Amino acid sequence: MKRILTIFALSALTIAPGAMAQQGGNPWASQFSPGQAREAVREGKTVPLSKIFQQLKREYGGYQLGAELYSRDDGTTFYEIDWMTEDGRKAHFTVDAQSGSVMNRRGG
Repeated sequence: MKRILTIFALSALTIAPGAMAQQGGNPWASQFSPGQAREAVREGKTVPLSKIFQQLKREYGGYQLGAELYSRDDGTTFYEIDWMTEDGRKAHFTVDAQSGSVMNRRGG
């Protein structure tokens, strides 16, 4: 019996980080699929990533490493963007998807 409980506990520890990564480390948000993200942009609900990338490039130089769109239960949407600055430092941005304004910046 102890062996079975140990297996379940170890399974939970290995699955939990993957689930958190799928949500950008934010357990209170749901990740958009690529199709949902395109539809949100097409409907004018979110700013296109290309515009946000242009803004970040003007302000910080460099280029995008990865980006995901998320939605909270209250209906707000935000992008989580990993960015490489011109001088080779990695930064992470949380950007309001409806306005395009940077809400949080870490690193870089």
